[in-house]
Amino acid sequence: MTNIISRLIILASFVFVSLAPTTAFADSPSFTYIEAEYIAGGDIEVADGSLSASLDVDGFAINASVELGIFLLQASRFELESDELLGAQLEDSISSIAVGVTFALPKTAVYGLIRGRRDELSLRGAGLEEEEDGNSVGLEAGVRFNVTDRFELNANIGSPALDEGTSYGVGAQFYVSKNLGLTVDFSSIEIEEKDITANLDITSIGLRYNF
Repeated sequence: MTNIISRLIILASFVFVSLAPTTAFADSPSFTYIEAEYIAGGDIEVADGSLSASLDVDGFAINASVELGIFLLQASRFELESDELLGAQLEDSISSIAVGVTFALPKTAVYGLIRGRRDELSLRGAGLEEEEDGNSVGLEAGVRFNVTDRFELNANIGSPALDEGTSYGVGAQFYVSKNLGLTVDFSSIEIEEKDITANLDITSIGLRYNF
């Protein structure tokens, strides 16, 4: 059901772009904004050799970003909760802060970030109450491009930790007004440590206010 909702939202965004007037709103993407996101679809998959488990997750996120000349400062907070599995639920609170630089081109911005991340995992229910915290520092590089005055596409690639894992994301933003935008994003993180592989895929929709 969540996959169907996400596809309908993406389709609606493209329809809005084709019907929207061509009033100019943004010359190049803005990195100064606040954003609230709803996790419309998520999946955590963990594999250890021939054994694997998959959990559906949902939740919300708050993101903020400030651009000071060519420098960037970003912060985010994700709250994710899984469906029940054998009577237990997995919760993941993800906090991150990032610093980096950006370079503006006509209707385009490229950027690079160093991102510190803290995961607070907990598993509760069915007689279980386990908690695990983890910290990591990773890298991210991306590009944002204004396809039209109202529609933006973006993509990024990186590593959630300097010594392991890969991440990537793609997204779009439709400007309802000069400052207000609707966002659709997909992101994926893969971490491999010894024989254990973990994947986190998230599809989110959001409301962003650009300053």
